[in-house]
Amino acid sequence: MTFKQFAKMLEEDLGVEIEMEGDACAFSLGSKEGDNLSLLLQGFDERGMVLTCADLGEPPPEGREQLFRALLEANDLYGDTAGATLSLNRQTGQIRLQRYDDMDALANVGAAKALIAFSDTAAAWQRLIADFRSGPANGPDDASVPSGMMMV
Repeated sequence: MTFKQFAKMLEEDLGVEIEMEGDACAFSLGSKEGDNLSLLLQGFDERGMVLTCADLGEPPPEGREQLFRALLEANDLYGDTAGATLSLNRQTGQIRLQRYDDMDALANVGAAKALIAFSDTAAAWQRLIADFRSGPANGPDDASVPSGMMMV
């Protein structure tokens, strides 16, 4: 399966308009909590892989150490990211959730379902980051760490 075929399948399954720009596309997808997230997909046809990314917001100046600790702990064995990775984009300063998957495997398990789960996970992390921005509690243990994204 090529990335263009993959994107076309997603467009139909999700009922969203996806405009391709080379081997990448961006579109908005709602989460179960009603958040609207912009997702970026990058295709790698030669490897049959797709990278899914969502920018979640900038880390706050206060509570950064606690937030980064929570992010690192969540990345440990993908415990609270279910296969995705949380990172800091050095160019934009945004915290990013990203996932790298085999296109065929993702299509076989239901790519639309997996992207909806990714969107739900990203939205939960986006809310957690916003909560830290508005004033963290005493530390990462007080935050509600999201989980539940489908793994392929």
